[in-house]
Amino acid sequence: MKKIALIVPALMLVMAGCSKHEESAKGSTQVVAKVNGDEITVHQLNFALSKAGKIDQAQLKPASEKVLQQMVDVELLKQKALAAKLDRDPNVLQVLEATRQQLLAQAYMQKVAAKQAQPSSDDIKKFYDTHPELFSERNVYVIQEFVVKDGNQHASEIEAGITPAKTGDELGKWLKDNNYVFTANASRKAAEQLPLDLLKKLNTLKSGDTLIVKGPDALVLLFLAKVDRQPVEVDKAKPVIQQYLVNAGQQTLIKNEVAALRKEAKVEFFGDFSTLTLDSKPAAVPATAPVAGKADAPALPAAPAAPGEAAPQPGGHNKAIEKGLSGL
Repeated sequence: MKKIALIVPALMLVMAGCSKHEESAKGSTQVVAKVNGDEITVHQLNFALSKAGKIDQAQLKPASEKVLQQMVDVELLKQKALAAKLDRDPNVLQVLEATRQQLLAQAYMQKVAAKQAQPSSDDIKKFYDTHPELFSERNVYVIQEFVVKDGNQHASEIEAGITPAKTGDELGKWLKDNNYVFTANASRKAAEQLPLDLLKKLNTLKSGDTLIVKGPDALVLLFLAKVDRQPVEVDKAKPVIQQYLVNAGQQTLIKNEVAALRKEAKVEFFGDFSTLTLDSKPAAVPATAPVAGKADAPALPAAPAAPGEAAPQPGGHNKAIEKGLSGL
């Protein structure tokens, strides 16, 4: 399957373009290259360039030339694959069919998501007012993190021992003096970069306090070294909140659509799965990726950590909020 994995990106790129011969028949082709007689069109080149992200006008020509060179290589590899009858290989056919199904499913999800209306000014203001920790009372935290191996079973002893500590250094020294095995790390995190549950707990603390979190494999001590208040006004927050609400609404639409499809469908399971019954609700909203010519698919909000069970994880309350506020 390693060989299959190597050729799949090339095959997907070929699939993404329109049929060269069909375009020629319609007289709409603008040929930018021919590879052993097979055409590469400007439409295919533009599609490939669109996947490269935003390109400055001054860099457009060299970028186009580089991408076209890559497309020539892909075409050469594709031609060799066809000559070797790899398009008939069962593994390749399976990958192509799975890719086709995924692209069609994504296209339909984006069609459903496109029905989401823009939030009203009242919706935006309500979200702003009900999440002061992200906006009007937004903080940036300097946190010293101590991950204590096997610390959960000694949580009470550790909590009592570190209480007098006024600095992160003092906290670390106490752990070392008492022979605890730990790792230490320091970070600066804005409110939107933290799980919402953790953020609410940090907002009840002041500089010099320590939050104790029981993780699955270790006890995590979060020493709050510094808190900087950096509020965001509602006018600046508006586009960030708008994008978040659109994303959330799109996810709800998709989830409801999948649930409705499950309810209406006749699904039968066989073999080892013959006793399985279809849930009325989808197990999870499927992740989506952009389809050609479409806007980026909605992003799922990051799940907050469960109270008292998980240490802070990378990523914050929501990617749209985190990205939006970081640009202010």
